[in-house]
Amino acid sequence: MHVREISVKSILTPTGGFLSAYSHTLNPYRGCTYGSSFCGAACYAPEVRFSNPPDRWGRYLEVKINAPEVYPRDHDRARDRGQPIVVFMSSVTDPYVPQERRYRITSRLLDAMCERPPHALVLQTHSPNPLWDLQTLVRLGARTRLVIQISVETDRESIPGFPRHAYSVEARLAALGELRARGLRTVGVVSPLMPLADPEGFAARLGAVADAVILDHYLIGDGSPGGARTRRRKAHLDDTVPNLLAAAGFEEWTRLETFHAIVARFRHVLGAARVGVGADGFNRVAASELGRGRSL
Repeated sequence: MHVREISVKSILTPTGGFLSAYSHTLNPYRGCTYGSSFCGAACYAPEVRFSNPPDRWGRYLEVKINAPEVYPRDHDRARDRGQPIVVFMSSVTDPYVPQERRYRITSRLLDAMCERPPHALVLQTHSPNPLWDLQTLVRLGARTRLVIQISVETDRESIPGFPRHAYSVEARLAALGELRARGLRTVGVVSPLMPLADPEGFAARLGAVADAVILDHYLIGDGSPGGARTRRRKAHLDDTVPNLLAAAGFEEWTRLETFHAIVARFRHVLGAARVGVGADGFNRVAASELGRGRSL
């Protein structure tokens, strides 16, 4: 694992495309040290850093060491232009990689946001680690429209042929519940959808700890036509996600028909208003937090 500290000139990046309802993304790190775990197998982020020699996704992390000091200036510039500051944190890393324990970049950014709050913030992680900053998040939630999204792509603690989860399913569900109990809005992100043992039961478990659920599949969400990037990428053990799923007996989960059937089952359990799909689901979270809609 290659970890190095870097300085950046800006930390709020104007966005569009998949995240068109957001004005900016914010990535405290570059790279992700969860990349070799289960979530990294079907991760939508780029898999190679163009360095010399190149680093594979999951094997490097660049720490944006001055990000908390840069944020206030970026915030003020955006505010002075009169645009809503609607932030998605993070799009191509995880704000709670294990190295956050040492560097506290995300924690210090949240402190800075308490002083200069954006209009809305969606905090996206694969981990239960927002609990590290629970008091700060409660304070920030009183100052801006805050949503905490935790990805839980399956109800299975393991799938044959895939690496281990970085954090257990139960730990992530418990974190959603604790955050929600403190009055924070939570969203369970089933992305990319992986094989479920009990779809209705999983929907009910998510519904008990999250205000809404977003479902996504690599066939519609990885940024390439028909999921081409995921279908060709060697995800683990020099094989692709579709091949690994087929070898484990889950070939049907590589088809959109299965995904649409799961969406229907989740909506049956939770109601259509609480279940979003793909890019539209992610963007409707931002829209609802700006008061342009009341439900997902």
